[in-house]
Amino acid sequence: MLNNFDEIRRAARGVSDARVAIPMGHDSSSIKALITAFEEGIASAVIVGPAAGIRDTLDELGMELPTGIEIVNMEDPEEAAREAVRLVRSGEASILMKGLLKTSIFQKALLDKETGLRTDRILSHVAVLHAPFQDRLVAVSDGGMNINPDENAIRQIAVNAAAVIMKLGADKPLVALLAAVEVPNAKMPETVMFAKISAEGIPGLIVEGPIALDGAIDPESAEIKGMHGEVAGRANVLITPDIACGNIFVKGVMYMTDAEVGGLIAGAAAPVVMLSRSDKARTKLNSLALGVIVSGGCNG
Repeated sequence: MLNNFDEIRRAARGVSDARVAIPMGHDSSSIKALITAFEEGIASAVIVGPAAGIRDTLDELGMELPTGIEIVNMEDPEEAAREAVRLVRSGEASILMKGLLKTSIFQKALLDKETGLRTDRILSHVAVLHAPFQDRLVAVSDGGMNINPDENAIRQIAVNAAAVIMKLGADKPLVALLAAVEVPNAKMPETVMFAKISAEGIPGLIVEGPIALDGAIDPESAEIKGMHGEVAGRANVLITPDIACGNIFVKGVMYMTDAEVGGLIAGAAAPVVMLSRSDKARTKLNSLALGVIVSGGCNG
């Protein structure tokens, strides 16, 4: 099992022929991440965006693009998004990564029924977190795609997140369905839904819920609460009840702690790195390395 992002980046170097297509990747954090990824042997890249804007950013950074990063000159964000998706769909790139464009434009190209990267699976965002005091990586979903998922969607979201954590080498997915309390309460509908899912189970996963965050990730808290089972205190997959909880949780960790984060969309025909336009180069590099591992498997 990979235990942190240093190990993820090292393992990504062992996945051959990884290539990322990034529409409107002319911002400084994207370019820094792409250059570092190429220099570290993680992935080559093709930037689909304004050549003049890319040159301006490189001049500001005092950097040059290495030979492993290609430019396809396109000014229009929608055209750039469609071309980047086409490159992945055709196999000319193995990972799609969002650059400096609106999420709605990026998702429109991604989700197009004719030319996008949709499959028969639900698409969900998976953030992978590592806090310095933790002994493991944890996947959190879904803070980026599904607004208010129903029972069927929650099951698929859990399967997608579990697939990511397994690619990182986990022996088994230990899934916690997060809520504020561990007892079903009709006034908190997610607790009732999570209790039903937990009782019925999800094939291939070990699932418990509803379960509060402390009891899910901290063995001491789980012991104090009298919680038993494989998931209590040892969860490596955390499923939130809606997009607001997932988004606030992950961004709180990102901006209020020194934890490292990477994220991608799972369930598509290829890994999709979809980040906020404000994310730093380090987060983008982490996410790119994560996408390489998910596309090629853990060789570490």
